Amino acid sequence: MKGDIPLVDLSNPQSEAESLGINVGGGIIGPGSRVEEQVLNYLTMPKEMDSFDMPVLPEPEEMSDHPVVLAVLENLQKALDLKSQLKLLDESSYISLEELNSKELSLLYQTLGDGEVAAMLAADKNHEKIRIQETILAGVWWLQKVNASNEIVCQWLEVGAIPSDVQIRAEKDLGDLNFNSDELPKDTLNAGPVIFELLDKAGEHQQNPRSQPHVVNLSLLPFSPEDHLFLYERLGHGKVSILSRGYGNCRITSTLVAGVWRVQYFNSTDQLILDTLEVIGVPQVACAAIEDIEDSAERLREIHEALI
Repeated sequence: MKGDIPLVDLSNPQSEAESLGINVGGGIIGPGSRVEEQVLNYLTMPKEMDSFDMPVLPEPEEMSDHPVVLAVLENLQKALDLKSQLKLLDESSYISLEELNSKELSLLYQTLGDGEVAAMLAADKNHEKIRIQETILAGVWWLQKVNASNEIVCQWLEVGAIPSDVQIRAEKDLGDLNFNSDELPKDTLNAGPVIFELLDKAGEHQQNPRSQPHVVNLSLLPFSPEDHLFLYERLGHGKVSILSRGYGNCRITSTLVAGVWRVQYFNSTDQLILDTLEVIGVPQVACAAIEDIEDSAERLREIHEALI
């Protein structure tokens, strides 16, 4: 699995504001703030992008020496076929990898490869965190639980829209849903109405989980540096960080208010192009759809035929 995930760290509002191009402590941005000596800077052209790459499969002879790997693939095929037939993604299917030795795990990883979505779930009270990597089969996730010493405690495959632990960890954050306008610092523009709207929708979500996201597009609002800093401090940084790779990145982080997520879209040159807050169980951009599961079922069938 890929190691560190380069996600934006919202635990440091100052650096986060700077990464978004907010002129913290450096004067006012707006009409009248430009001087004649300033040079107009254009966006650089994209230089590279992440795209799907079919992994180099093991040789059939090598796989035949490790029937337990083929058995895992067969169980995975059954799980994908069943979900495709039932059109059901509400509950995940689990396939343990505890019986596989290091060589067999290596062969399985070579077969399944890395997909576009990765996630990290912060350590719980047992000091165990969970690393998640989607495979090349959308909706098939490889999970590793690791201890404080970064040793793997257990690992498994999960089939579903998103691993169940993602929503479980996010929902454990039950931040204060009350908001008093006296909390607002001076010089804020729109942070107050945005916070009030988000907390109100988060309260509704906790009573009746939303199937469609409630989205606040910060890119369309006039926000001062004080607005951004207050927003980060009030919502906090939750236990879940997700990165969806593709043409650029989509970085998703839970907040300390259950149901409220920061969803940021960056282009291939890592410049922020869309900054939103969503109220939903898990943002849909990170989740596999039933069409993805159906496609993965067919793709795995082709892979399995090539291995036997």
